[in-house]
Amino acid sequence: MPWGSIRDGYRERRAEREFLAPIFAEARRDRLTFPQVVVTYPAYAGKPVYWDVTVASSSTSYAEGRPAWPIVWTNPDRVKARLSSSQERVLARVAAVRDDVVYLDYLGRP
Repeated sequence: MPWGSIRDGYRERRAEREFLAPIFAEARRDRLTFPQVVVTYPAYAGKPVYWDVTVASSSTSYAEGRPAWPIVWTNPDRVKARLSSSQERVLARVAAVRDDVVYLDYLGRP
């Protein structure tokens, strides 16, 4: 059994969670929704969100299981590498809103 790689994976995941902890706390405190972000942009630019997302492709997804709430990832390579299933709860940062589409920077899974 490759114990060294298991230990390294555990340490990486722990470091990621520690890094994301304050961002996750802010996202949970603010509890921003997709409609809030769209309607009040740019007030929430740069703010973290913790949303259920359905991954349609490496660059496009949608929030809360609603295709009418489209998301475009600004870092699609990271999304492709990190998200293993088609629906996950993720931590992201609002990058922009254009034509009722929210652009997010994927941060991780706390």
